[in-house]
Order: sequence, then C-alpha cells, then structure tokens
Amino acid sequence: MVQNAPRWNTVDGTSFRPDGVEVSLAALVELVEDAAPDLAAHMARTGRLARLFALDLGLSGSLLDLVVRTARVHDVGKLALPDSRHAHFVAGQKILERKPALIALGPLVRAMNERWDGSGFPHGLSGSAIPLAVRIVAVCDAFDSLTHPLDGDEPLPTDEAVEELYRRSGSEFDPGVVERFRDLVVCGSSAIAI
Repeated sequence: MVQNAPRWNTVDGTSFRPDGVEVSLAALVELVEDAAPDLAAHMARTGRLARLFALDLGLSGSLLDLVVRTARVHDVGKLALPDSRHAHFVAGQKILERKPALIALGPLVRAMNERWDGSGFPHGLSGSAIPLAVRIVAVCDAFDSLTHPLDGDEPLPTDEAVEELYRRSGSEFDPGVVERFRDLVVCGSSAIAI
C-alpha cells in the first residue's frame, strides 16, 4: 500500500476523493493534534458544530465547505502565538498561506476577531462586511469555548452559554446568526451535545 496516498472517503453517504485542500488540512490538523491536543480537540468540536449549524442554515457546496474548513483551523495561529488574544489570527493566516491549497482560508481566519459592531480586529469590519463563514464560525467557536473552556474556567451549561451569546449579540456577534444558533440548540438537535 502506498503511504500517504489520498483515499476515497465517505461523508454523509457521499463518496469523495480528498482534494488538495483536504489533504493539506488533514496534515495541518495532525500537526496541531501532536503539538496541542486540547486546542486540536476545540477546533474539531468547533468544526463539527459549524457543520451541523451550516447544514441547519441550508448551506451547501462551496459555502458549506468554507464554513467547515475555516472552523477546523480557526485557531491554528495559537501554535505560533499561544498567549495572544488577537495576533494569533494573523499568525494563522500566515501559516495557512504557506500552502497554496489553503490560501483561501487565510483571510477568513484573519477575520475571526472582527465584531458585528465594528470594534474588532484587524480591520474593524462590521455587519455584513464580515464574511458569513466567519460570522457562523465565531458563534460556534464562542459556544465551544464557553462549554469546554481551555483556560481552566468552569464550563457553562448549554442554556447559560446561549444566554452569554445573546448578551454579546449585536456587539460581537451577528444577531441573526445567534438567533438561528439558539433555535438549533434549543429546538434540540441532540447532536449539539458534542
């Protein structure tokens, strides 16, 4: 058997052959798993949650792929700058841009700290100027961070985490995205308990 050769995979009953993006993502995710297992677990949970949410929103095709792929690597810059609140997103973009197949994800990862009200980093984007994929992943990232904190804080129960997202809605997060996320969590996909 040839080592590291792309294999046919099945996702949701659909067979596909991994493209250059998937092969590069898998290698990057494996690197994060080796270097920072807790961070890798957070990015994996965020990716699964983003996928469920994007499907619930009716996204498909390239936009669905963009949301899931962004979520899977959104914090990769923490490998370079583990103690940075903001700069790790810029570092993440630089890491992703080293692989031609991942260049498209770089600007999305860089935008992860933009805020709905325009007070975010690095460009002060506001409202719908923030790419939809970023607005979706930001809510999923925050939810996972609240329910599975990496900093030793006590995890919040789901209902309290959703309340916190609501408090930050309109300032940090897109209110429409938060509302739809609440519907997904409250209306009860049991798969949300990841």
